Amino acid sequence: MVCVTVWSCRPTAAAETLVPPDKFLGHAVGADYELANWEKITQYVRHVGEASDRVNVRELGQTTEGRPLVLVEIASADAIGELDKHRRNQRKIADPRLIADEAEERQLVENSKIVVLINCNLHSTEVASSQMAMELLYDLATGNSPQIQEILERAIILLIPSANPDGLDKVIEWYERSRGQPWEGTGMPWLYQTYAGHDNNRDWFMLALKETRLVTQMLYREWFPTILYDIHQMGNKSVRFFVPPFHDPKNANVHPLIDQSLLIIGGHMASELGREGKKGVIHGAMYDNWWAGGFRTTPYRHNIVGVLTEAASPLVATPIFQRKSELEGVRRGLPEYTMTTNFPDPWPGGWWRLRDVVDYEKIACMSLFTLAARYREMFQDNYIHIGREAIERSKTEPPFAWLVPPDQRDPHTAAKMLEILHTGGVEVCQAEASFVADGAEYPAGTFVMYCAQPYRAHLNDMMERQVYPDRKRWPGGPAEAPYDIAGWTLPLQMGVRHVAVARPFECKARSLSEIPMPRAQVRGPEDAKHYIVLAGTNDDFCLANRLHKAGIPFDIYASEQDWRLGDGTKVPAGSLVIHDAVRFRGNMQSLTEGLANQIVGLSRIDRSTTEGVLSAPPPRLGLYQPWTANIDEGWTRLVLENFEFPYTSVHNAEIRAGRLRQRYDCLVLPSLSTSSILTGQPSDTTAPEYVGGIGKEGIVSLQEFIREGGTMVCIDQSCDFAIEHFNIPVRNIVKETSSKEFYCPGSVLRVSVDPNHPVGWGMPEWISAYFSRSQAFELKKPSSKEKDPRHPAARFPASVVARYSDTVLLESGWILGKKVIADKPAVVEVEYGAGRIVLFGFRVQHRAQPHGTFRLLFNAIQRSTLKESERSAKDRTPSS
Repeated sequence: MVCVTVWSCRPTAAAETLVPPDKFLGHAVGADYELANWEKITQYVRHVGEASDRVNVRELGQTTEGRPLVLVEIASADAIGELDKHRRNQRKIADPRLIADEAEERQLVENSKIVVLINCNLHSTEVASSQMAMELLYDLATGNSPQIQEILERAIILLIPSANPDGLDKVIEWYERSRGQPWEGTGMPWLYQTYAGHDNNRDWFMLALKETRLVTQMLYREWFPTILYDIHQMGNKSVRFFVPPFHDPKNANVHPLIDQSLLIIGGHMASELGREGKKGVIHGAMYDNWWAGGFRTTPYRHNIVGVLTEAASPLVATPIFQRKSELEGVRRGLPEYTMTTNFPDPWPGGWWRLRDVVDYEKIACMSLFTLAARYREMFQDNYIHIGREAIERSKTEPPFAWLVPPDQRDPHTAAKMLEILHTGGVEVCQAEASFVADGAEYPAGTFVMYCAQPYRAHLNDMMERQVYPDRKRWPGGPAEAPYDIAGWTLPLQMGVRHVAVARPFECKARSLSEIPMPRAQVRGPEDAKHYIVLAGTNDDFCLANRLHKAGIPFDIYASEQDWRLGDGTKVPAGSLVIHDAVRFRGNMQSLTEGLANQIVGLSRIDRSTTEGVLSAPPPRLGLYQPWTANIDEGWTRLVLENFEFPYTSVHNAEIRAGRLRQRYDCLVLPSLSTSSILTGQPSDTTAPEYVGGIGKEGIVSLQEFIREGGTMVCIDQSCDFAIEHFNIPVRNIVKETSSKEFYCPGSVLRVSVDPNHPVGWGMPEWISAYFSRSQAFELKKPSSKEKDPRHPAARFPASVVARYSDTVLLESGWILGKKVIADKPAVVEVEYGAGRIVLFGFRVQHRAQPHGTFRLLFNAIQRSTLKESERSAKDRTPSS
């Protein structure tokens, strides 16, 4: 059920005359230097909803920063009065199992209204569509041309004026502040989506962001649109407008009818644009049809025709002048800026304005509406056909089902994965009795996802291992980079045990309306004197942070000795040891709410055991936030907040000022280049207070921080900063390697972990790590004859926490030259004075997706404050 706020449904008798947007705003839509912010846009949308019987305006929910996320429903007055009926019809079309017989199917195809969704301004710097939406809405609400009458009679238009209102306001505020400056329209020093920035269009299967979840609920639980159009802008040094079809490669989980529909839609858009004299339109270039996670690409796996256009951008609302000689080709599909079959009418150069973008986008919208209305029966019939074929294919083509057994290392993470899939429309069942599948027995409680469901493609795309084609830019040349990533297998990233079942099996299972979340398991005597929280789940750190907040101290079991409880349970290193049993027991319900820790109460703990514990004061955590709007920093913030880590954002000036050890125990550097850290944004590219990086003073300050006992954690690219400027005995072996020798874009790799190392505590021996053009290391060692005490290896001893596999390395995605990194260190810890540097060669928190590697980051943070426990010290003190 989608919770919405209805602002208006039908006009009242006293509704005022509908005002066109230019009069309402006081300027023409798309005028040079003029932009309407979100408050103004919502005021106008609400005005139209109150004045027109063709429009219904609803609030899907609140954005991350508390603004309304608005959906506008546009149709004939009769259809607006029967929206529930049309939603029911669309649900049946999306799920053919709900259609009673051929007669009902024929009636749906011939009489239903096709639902088309327009998504504007997902990327907030791409402002034109948010402004265009007002003019488009006015035309549909007031127009009486044959074209508009046909659209309203046969279609329902859903309009999201901005999918990221928070970012729209940030961009407009910064633009207005930058007017007249050398950096006009550029240089905003923070992310336009609070946590993800540009990556808010990479979250459509993971659903880590609030806005993504709100829209996803509407897509797959309420409206089930037949066609979805995501409007974007791009760089301005080449073509003016991209329309489908897309460039290779194509993902096999995308049904061919979707690709063929895109040929028709893109061709119709290009034809309409050409007829209106709009030049510079290209297709079959730049953007491919492989990756999942985008606003258009995840719906493909839900049988929805997802359309993308990309328009060349002015400087936000500032016009630009471009000579034809300045224009160039693109990486894929247009080697040179010249006439080709997929680019038949090049733009000759000249002025390029915000109004140009508005015009191109509005023409494309009307083209789509007209085509969808005119060929409604074809698109609706295709929708039914794809869904029915998905169901039928599972009867003859494996997999028959996917299983998630209950014996998970981290049950809560497994449940979170299932909840993500379920929210995305996947049907999940749970076995009520044991059963046998492909010759193996599974217990009651096993989660079963049958592939005989309309969203089979999405289910398989999330669960299976991707095999990206080996593509080169030319024969024998370097690798051709994918548009985004090559692999994303969700259970691998989240560390969830899963099984593909090839053949049909019998199982008594019930369909789930929601995913049951596991709870903390507590065993042992009711009057326990101590509690052990067994290491192994990500929830351990939520609990640890709540204990810190409540002022309940705890130790960490740090010994490699085999400590087993009375029932034979092994206590792994990294487990929490709570001695204040009374306070913990009294607050256990609130401390463990929403968590699934494994907790054991004990009547006593042997003295020999207490010698192996370290106290764990709360870490004073700082996260480096550059003024370069770093996306990885935003995702890191989200992960830390989700697991309740208190932290402080640390900026360049504070690092340069020094004495960091007085305020922090651990500093985390997200993935960013050495130049971004050291020099940041150049002068004249942003406001003076955001120019520059940490500089040489910052290097010295960080060195002092670590030598005095601090921990610096470097993720992916930022490892090079430590390697290049701290003289540590580590080399990045892929830094100077060409893409002919080694290349691995966004893929999942197999990595071995040392669970006895503090950074590896509570981890399994083998994990799946996300490698996104990431790093691999080599430790420098002095020769056998060399005994120089000044050698980096002697001064800064390094240990390996994790290595890339030397056998099966690639698990999902694409890798060239795997021998380059096979068996090489992936995670390294370096002792540096009294402190340490931790190098994560891969993205342990990539886009908040790889829950299976979060614990490595959390361990490194926790390790920054571990010290000898007072109890342990007392136990070693001889009695008098």
